[in-house]
Amino acid sequence: MVPDVHQPHTFAEFLEVHLNLTPEFEAAGLSVEQVANVALLAVAHSDAYAATAHLVSLMGGLPVPSDDPKDFWFRLWQASGSSIFMPPNITSQVLRALNGDGTGLAYQLLSAFEEMDREQRAAAGLVIGQALEENGVSGYRQVKLGKWWLRDAEATAWRVVYATQKTGSVDRQIDFQEGWRQR
Repeated sequence: MVPDVHQPHTFAEFLEVHLNLTPEFEAAGLSVEQVANVALLAVAHSDAYAATAHLVSLMGGLPVPSDDPKDFWFRLWQASGSSIFMPPNITSQVLRALNGDGTGLAYQLLSAFEEMDREQRAAAGLVIGQALEENGVSGYRQVKLGKWWLRDAEATAWRVVYATQKTGSVDRQIDFQEGWRQR
């Protein structure tokens, strides 16, 4: 699953400063070199998007919510002790992540992970591991699968949050570059 592309407002600013491409510039007038430079800048500023895509992929490995009152999400809530995992509490953030903005989902997941104690984390990992195995991820013990999913989701959520917070202005990037060039 790949979320829709979400362009941070600063990306247009970077294109204007670094490539002199104003928002009104017609794409048909771009040279191959300019297209390559746009691609390079997009990759350089895609860490939040890539992390969001991975977070969406991790969520996509879990069962979708169902009408069964004791479905996977209910069992995960019970095991983890965090109501954040209940579909009504996370649906809007999952949908926003599918549209390329994973920040809200990342914050919610980090809050849930932070609240869990060791036993809750192990119990949640087992519920997740069972679901992953049912969805075709096998070859390892369920508890290990769930532990890895939780660890990966936590690190990925942190990458989304960090990438979103570190997005700076063009001036900040220039200051950073100049600061390192002077050393």
